Amino acid sequence: MTKSKWMVICAALACGLVLALSVVAQQGTTTTTPAAVRSAVGLVDVGYIISQNANIDKQMAAINEKYSKLLQDSMNDRQEITKMRDLLGTYDKNSDIYRETEQKMLNMRGELESKQLMLIKQATEERLKLFNSVYTTVMKQAEVVGAHFGMSIVLNYDRSKLIEEVPLLTNPQQYEAFFGQYAQTVAMRPIVWANGKTVDLTSLVLNQIQKADPASVRTPNTTVKAQTATPNSAVGTKATVPATTTNR
Repeated sequence: MTKSKWMVICAALACGLVLALSVVAQQGTTTTTPAAVRSAVGLVDVGYIISQNANIDKQMAAINEKYSKLLQDSMNDRQEITKMRDLLGTYDKNSDIYRETEQKMLNMRGELESKQLMLIKQATEERLKLFNSVYTTVMKQAEVVGAHFGMSIVLNYDRSKLIEEVPLLTNPQQYEAFFGQYAQTVAMRPIVWANGKTVDLTSLVLNQIQKADPASVRTPNTTVKAQTATPNSAVGTKATVPATTTNR
């Protein structure tokens, strides 16, 4: 990616973040929030919380296995198409049987491609539905926790550390794509730095999810190593959300 494109991306991110925080600041001056909370902005590491889901990996694997089998079964039709193509070599190209076999083969090929496309579409829809259900749970509990502390907005906060070692890749050409994707992902982080007025709600949101459905969260929560941000002293590391707000 050229330097000019990086400048455009960074400028857009900066403008967007400044606008969002300025709106929050304006809201904070006109709304009454609990005295214990000094910030109208909350942060949640959504990626970390999803990584702590105890079921999503198994459910995704089940979806993949299901559709891999269906796609493999459809390959039987491709074998039939191959047999028909071989038969064409034994027929006179000007004969009726050649034209009939060729048309049948083309029809089967079109049907097979349509069938495989629909299977891939259905698999994607099931993955999407599963991911959305997990994300929606995070979103709802972030609303519960944020509202409890009188916050106006909760932003996605990537707490993961920057990569210091490059993994060994099998294809030399993969390194360029690896770097490009990594650099773009880091540059697109909505939060570059958070000061003491910003509250990290990640642990509180994860606890709320665990209260509502204990079996849905990994135990212990050690799947992802993250650079944990220190919560604002106004909330404190032992802050809790009333149980009555769990289900909403």
